[in-house]
Amino acid sequence: MAELIVRADLSALATIADFLTEALAGCGDDLIFAIQLAVDEACSNTILYGFPDGEPGTITVTCTADADAVRVTIADDGVPFDPLTAPSPLLDIPAEERPIGGLGVHFIRTVTDSVTYTREGGKNVLSMEKKRPASS
Repeated sequence: MAELIVRADLSALATIADFLTEALAGCGDDLIFAIQLAVDEACSNTILYGFPDGEPGTITVTCTADADAVRVTIADDGVPFDPLTAPSPLLDIPAEERPIGGLGVHFIRTVTDSVTYTREGGKNVLSMEKKRPASS
């Protein structure tokens, strides 16, 4: 298992992406890209909306990979928020008529095979899994 703890700041997103690239080396570029996209969306939302009082917070990203799947857990000490309760975006109307936002959770659901949320010990905990393609 690999773990990274960063300050909840937009400047940390590049560090998180680099951490995932290193932790998931050998998992395939497509899988790494999908995980990076999902984690970036989740962490961006946490950074932008999870600390409304301006107090600095932290984000912990843990990552494991085995022959079957990659699993990433993001824990933060921001305000309680279950992103899985967000409504699905209105994809059947033109982009310019849609409300701003709401696509991040959609991307997370689309690029991962499973995603769960819990609130544990005063932290938001978002867990994602992406199955590895079968070897041929």
